[in-house]
Amino acid sequence: MPSILLFGSTGLIGSHLVVALKKAYPSFHLTVYLRNKNADTYLTSAVGVDRIVHGDFSELEKISILAKDHDIVINSGSSWDVPLTRAIVDGLRQRPTEAKGTLIHISGTGNFSDHTKAGKSNPEAKVYNDDNEEDMRLINANMLNGGCDVEVLEGGKDGRINTYIIFPSGVYGPSVGPLSAPGVIQVFMEAKAKELGVVPYIGEGSSNFNSIHVGDIAPFVLKVLELSLSDEPKGSVYSRCFIVGSQNDSWKTACTAFAKQLHAKGVISSPIPKSFAYGEAGGGELVDLLMPGNMYFKTDRATRLGFKPVHPSLTKYLRREAASHMA
Repeated sequence: MPSILLFGSTGLIGSHLVVALKKAYPSFHLTVYLRNKNADTYLTSAVGVDRIVHGDFSELEKISILAKDHDIVINSGSSWDVPLTRAIVDGLRQRPTEAKGTLIHISGTGNFSDHTKAGKSNPEAKVYNDDNEEDMRLINANMLNGGCDVEVLEGGKDGRINTYIIFPSGVYGPSVGPLSAPGVIQVFMEAKAKELGVVPYIGEGSSNFNSIHVGDIAPFVLKVLELSLSDEPKGSVYSRCFIVGSQNDSWKTACTAFAKQLHAKGVISSPIPKSFAYGEAGGGELVDLLMPGNMYFKTDRATRLGFKPVHPSLTKYLRREAASHMA
């Protein structure tokens, strides 16, 4: 039976994915690589993980050896850590030709920002389509997650390994298991609200934000895994890129929902978000890149493979969260 090495099993996406993998493929040998030992009993007893390796993402030689020793590596641990990604790719490329390895890498749609700074919708912005290989060829190291994506794409071009990249939009929702792991957008928003004392948005707030519930990601990763197991891939590495996203909202709409939720949680004193001019809300990816600009994309290839979001939208989820804090 194939062996799988999973990075990020205690993160938001990975906490759902580790459970889904064991349910879908109970006979596959599943190794998880993680730093925190507090989840060990849960992962072995409740989930059924076969092996736990402890370490952090700086132990590159250990990671490369582990990757070499597994048929499939799924990296949901970091979309920004280039040395980690390179170590995984290097390890898989050391496998013998007759036992070619597979890498499924979880990236993000932050790559597809139009880099405008006014906080306004942009009808002229490029719309990236995962079914258009020329669009996927535009991925480069200067994009938000592009450094890692380029490592994956270049590592698979000569056919030594089979690569697949999944680009989720802004991920939200609860993690599962003993450790709390909110989504990056939730972490960014709460940290910025604490910094400013209010939830910000940029300009008029009409710029576009797309989000996806974490519960809609693991089922699609399983579809990509099934695809990778079914046959030797045909076509270029760019034909194995999949964008997944659900609801489009203006940033002002999303920030209004976040403000109500964080107010109910006691993080801020006002349930009303505040407009800031670009550059006046401090720094960081949230207010420098994501909020001011727009991300427009189509999920045609992912949809054809079976992607179908079914979980509550971001605004509905945050309304429920706010209500739970007020109960």
